[in-house]
Amino acid sequence: MVNLLKKPAVAWLITAAMVLAAVWIGQHKAATSPNGGAPHATPPLSAAQQWYVYDDAQVLSDREAELLREKNQLLDRQYDGVVACVTTNYGREDLYRFAMDYAEEIGLGQRDFIVVLDIAGDNYWLVQGSGLVGQFTDEDCEDYAWTYLEDDFAQGEYGSALLRLLDALDGWYHQADR
Repeated sequence: MVNLLKKPAVAWLITAAMVLAAVWIGQHKAATSPNGGAPHATPPLSAAQQWYVYDDAQVLSDREAELLREKNQLLDRQYDGVVACVTTNYGREDLYRFAMDYAEEIGLGQRDFIVVLDIAGDNYWLVQGSGLVGQFTDEDCEDYAWTYLEDDFAQGEYGSALLRLLDALDGWYHQADR
């Protein structure tokens, strides 16, 4: 048996089998989201049709989700920017990475924001698009998140928290575009 393994043809065959197995595993893992489920950013409707509201944790009322969509449509028309609103039960410590991956998957632009409310992890994160970094810093993201999300989030009023944040970012866009 040992002599069989020393033959080049057998070594190439084993190598090819390992490569195929690695590709299969990679594709299988790519078909799941960071939280282990089906891909979270492949909604039945496109991002534009969803108007960047993804209630994966199902904590928003229909009315709250509709108000968020309307606010995003207005932000898009007035300032060419949106605030993607995501609720999830991610529950891990790397929420920033989750937010960045989600933003990439749904195709956010340079003038957009993403806010992720992690219900299971009792955490939230606001990230600005790369075109806003000079005007709206990481510290600004932290300040806005704390100021406009914290109280309602802590009380489980997730829709109210997001609506307050979008109102505040609307004001910021207005000031920034002057």
